[in-house]
Amino acid sequence: MAIIEQTASTFLVRRNGSRCLIGLAWHNRLEIFLPTGGHQEPGETLAETAVREALEEAGAACRLMPLPLPERFPHAPVAGPWWISDIPAGPDNHTPVPHVHRDHVFVAEPVSEVSGEAECEVRWFSRDELASADGVSEDSRIQGLEILAILQRERELAPA
Repeated sequence: MAIIEQTASTFLVRRNGSRCLIGLAWHNRLEIFLPTGGHQEPGETLAETAVREALEEAGAACRLMPLPLPERFPHAPVAGPWWISDIPAGPDNHTPVPHVHRDHVFVAEPVSEVSGEAECEVRWFSRDELASADGVSEDSRIQGLEILAILQRERELAPA
């Protein structure tokens, strides 16, 4: 039976004039840019994990944001995971054997500037940069481009 550990990842989004940027953190062990993220701690919700990991890794307090709902949807959205996926993981500092990260993917906007106390280097990518940048995990590239497309559609549909 597989060992399954609950994790949360956070794609940081910064609005920059008429465009949005995706913030990814450099993962030293894997040597690749990824969303911030990590394991859920006891007594913590997965949303709290997402916010804590963004603060620890990127040095940014953030606000989870719901992705847009269909036009005329009659209920207020609550920020939850965008999606959940099972990701095979090798031995790490939490579990010494292969296991699965059940990753809850969130989207968030920083409410403070990225501080110098971040554990990781954070790089902000435009759509074009993200599409072609070296050193970005392919699943993060796919998800980040989709988030930017969703936010662009939302901006285009917003009343002027």
